[in-house]
Amino acid sequence: MLQGTWHFGFGDKFDKSKLKTLPVGSVYTEPDKAPHFAMTGDEPVIVLLTGNGPTDTIYENPADDPTKK
Repeated sequence: MLQGTWHFGFGDKFDKSKLKTLPVGSVYTEPDKAPHFAMTGDEPVIVLLTGNGPTDTIYENPADDPTKK
């Protein structure tokens, strides 16, 4: 986390009770093929993402895919 507060959780559908709060300076990993979700609040958030490819984004609910709207 570079700026703001990021809320992150694992699961195949959004569940606010599963969110963990990650403040500035936090680091976390996303295991391969592990469904996950995130949320921000009213403040701007800047996240630095790094990783090894190939990578992909698969929406558990296709209606959530912003490229399909």
